[in-house]
Amino acid sequence: MNEQDESLMRYIVASLGENTTGPVLFDVNSTQFVRVNLVILKGLLLEKKLNGLFISVDRPHQYMVHLMRMHQIGLDRLMFLDAIGRFSADNKICNAGASFVDAPFHIDTLPAAINSMGTDKLNLNACGFAMIDNLAAMLPYNSFASVQSFLKMFVEVMTSRGNTIVPLVVDSERCRPLYEAAKSLAVKEIDCRAEAIAKATSSMGSIRTVEIRKISGSRFAEGGR
Repeated sequence: MNEQDESLMRYIVASLGENTTGPVLFDVNSTQFVRVNLVILKGLLLEKKLNGLFISVDRPHQYMVHLMRMHQIGLDRLMFLDAIGRFSADNKICNAGASFVDAPFHIDTLPAAINSMGTDKLNLNACGFAMIDNLAAMLPYNSFASVQSFLKMFVEVMTSRGNTIVPLVVDSERCRPLYEAAKSLAVKEIDCRAEAIAKATSSMGSIRTVEIRKISGSRFAEGGR
């Protein structure tokens, strides 16, 4: 990663703070999704030292595994749930822990798949974060109402067992309805557009985050792992 990526990672980690848990909305230009996903993963895995789940609905999980290995980001703490690999011609061999489901065409199966992983492959009680590579990638295969319903269920499943961070990466300019749906669930919004990052990183670590709502006495109130 170059210095810009490292600065972005520090910005994200500082924006999250020590005690943020629950769904966090990241406003990201869609052309930067892969880059920002990688930076978020590095920050959560290496800086915050969390175990996590990465769900791929846009690109096969091997793509992110390749990028993580190229940037020397360890895979030991990360489990993959691949919802697109079965339908892809990408046959790269990958020994990273991964499970496959028949989504994004049937996103209603994802919560059950995640719960099953909790019994045999991933201890959800020790899962510090869970994220999806591109929420908007589900829209061509499902109605907006279905995606909105899934998003709510996904957040509920991932936060029901502990203090889990759920990054929700959406482009507010290209997919406003999805952004608003994610915002209605989020406890915090982090602006990852170029202008916000430049301003924040050039003013002695000033962080531009927006608290959407505070949930007192809830499962989001105390710190994560």
